[in-house]
Amino acid sequence: MTHVKNDINLVLIADQPNRATVLHDVMQDSGVDGVIRRLSPGKSAVDCVRQTGPYRDKNLPDLFICDFSTPDKRKISLLQEIAFGANKAPVPVILLTSPDSAAMLDSGAIDGGEAVMFTPTALTSFVEKMRNGGRLSFFKALRTLYQFGPILVRAPDELLNQDAGKEAIPA
Repeated sequence: MTHVKNDINLVLIADQPNRATVLHDVMQDSGVDGVIRRLSPGKSAVDCVRQTGPYRDKNLPDLFICDFSTPDKRKISLLQEIAFGANKAPVPVILLTSPDSAAMLDSGAIDGGEAVMFTPTALTSFVEKMRNGGRLSFFKALRTLYQFGPILVRAPDELLNQDAGKEAIPA
């Protein structure tokens, strides 16, 4: 895929490969072109955010989207490292949330973690705003919001339904 100047360049941090497919489908249905790279939550994701290791000479994406719909200790550790505090990612981190993970963030259950607290918008609505808001103004607005913490976006129901049988850590 050729990267076009107006394409959105995203890094999706998620365990399951199907998350990238769902995100791609939502973007395509909304008329947003882009490149999605998926990384598992772990060292490679941290290296990408910090532009270290194999990512030393790579450009940062427009956004990092982190699947936090089923929180676990590894994802919480990753969020503390890339999305909160003084060492947070230099570009906005969007958290795909479920009602449980949004409540966990809202309750302050993550040490040092504050997210932009508003009712999370649906992923479809977020992507449509990306398309309608104009690339420069949309990303400028996200960077402004991100100064206060990660931005919450509700994961699509199809992902939440897939996760229904999985154990999440309590809030």
